[in-house]
Amino acid sequence: MDDTHDGPISRRAFLMTTGALSLTAPKVARSLSAISLGAAIHAQDDLPYTTCTSFSQVLEGSNARYLPITRVSDPGFSGHRAYTGFFFYDVLQFDATGRYLLGMRVCFQDRVVLPTDRADIGFIDLKDGYKWTKIGETTAWNWQQGARLQWRPGSDEIVWNNRSEDGKKFVCSVYNFRTGKRRTLPRAIYQLSPDGAMALTHDFQRMAHGGTPYVGIEDIYEDQYAPSETGVWMMNMDTGEDKLIMSLARMAEIAYPSGHPSSGHLYFFREGWNPSGTRFIEFLKDPVNGLDKAYSMMPDGTEVRYLYNEPTHHSWEDDDHVLDWGRHTPPGGDSPLKGYFLFKDDGTGGAKKLVWEAEYNGHDSYLPHPGGDWIISDTYNINGFQCLFMYHRPTELFVPLARLRSTASNECIPLAKEKPSSSTDCDEILRVDLHPRFSRNGRMVSIDSTYEGLGRQMYIIDISRILDNPPKRRA
Repeated sequence: MDDTHDGPISRRAFLMTTGALSLTAPKVARSLSAISLGAAIHAQDDLPYTTCTSFSQVLEGSNARYLPITRVSDPGFSGHRAYTGFFFYDVLQFDATGRYLLGMRVCFQDRVVLPTDRADIGFIDLKDGYKWTKIGETTAWNWQQGARLQWRPGSDEIVWNNRSEDGKKFVCSVYNFRTGKRRTLPRAIYQLSPDGAMALTHDFQRMAHGGTPYVGIEDIYEDQYAPSETGVWMMNMDTGEDKLIMSLARMAEIAYPSGHPSSGHLYFFREGWNPSGTRFIEFLKDPVNGLDKAYSMMPDGTEVRYLYNEPTHHSWEDDDHVLDWGRHTPPGGDSPLKGYFLFKDDGTGGAKKLVWEAEYNGHDSYLPHPGGDWIISDTYNINGFQCLFMYHRPTELFVPLARLRSTASNECIPLAKEKPSSSTDCDEILRVDLHPRFSRNGRMVSIDSTYEGLGRQMYIIDISRILDNPPKRRA
């Protein structure tokens, strides 16, 4: 891929205020259609931003005092576009200083990934004209979770998934930001432990969830419902030593105590450590037979507990509670509702609290702010727009950050394994989700977006003034 363009051709920022849009560069006027300005929503007059009392008000989004959004990636020029993003969330994108922002750059969009498609791995210097520095490449990536690019906690190393030189297995590339030293670990990774010592992972070629499998390497256990030779692996990030801590065969016995179905395709989809690294969550799927559950377990694969049904995008509130969106029955309720629920890791599987009701799903995270007062999340494309917002737990108020037009492809791509007998056997895997990430101190947010009509690009938003001036009362 051409590396001659080291920085953005132009840098744009906009500030949306009540009833108006303030632009820092005349050329941005062409992207006015990216933003929706409509009916007013409630605000506390003593705050430098808008607050909402319900999720529906966030969706209406409108005359809100949004914060400035700055593009930090270089889109190239017409005929030679570059598409840059982080492609997911829930891992470390910012370095410890908040200066360097990891990203992945590709030269095409609007089609499925092929085994020969190569992506560039690099970082953006937020204090040097948003300069892009390439540090590597990968042929192990997808549209919805990228290459699992992330900083290794407690070190200067950057890690991402790749394919081995002989093309026979997925591996982890490691680059030392300070020394430039490189090494390769024998397995692809999913998520690193909070101390960076260990990685949880699974077989990326086996996954069937839309937009997330890696291509180019066949699943050698394709014909087996729940093979005993693979499952969730733990890998030492220093030595590369790995161990199978939970096989699919053993997990099938837990999920189907009376015996698993004769046909289907069982696989692990996601893993995620609790804050102290004492337990982790994992998603187990068998779409053919309608199995879609979250479990938790110890790092050695013992003390398995059922968490909840139909997990989507989880976030640990603390070591014992998990936040996720779904359709569940609230405590004391008579019927299920859609919303963000809190679950306790106690094996009961029932929701302990409806945090807020929401018709639409998003990618939620707790900001690393004293007290854990803030949650940040987004929405998928809703009638052509994607919303980014924060939720203040003490006052139960929402703060809308942006409402951006989506210009990404919404083509429904056929899926090979997911729901093969269903009429909905395709997915919009080419979409570009906002996937909000945050700096280590929680004061800067990064998103992927297509609102300017330039394809996937990367943007940052400074939320310091919200954190420094939180709502004092309920609206």
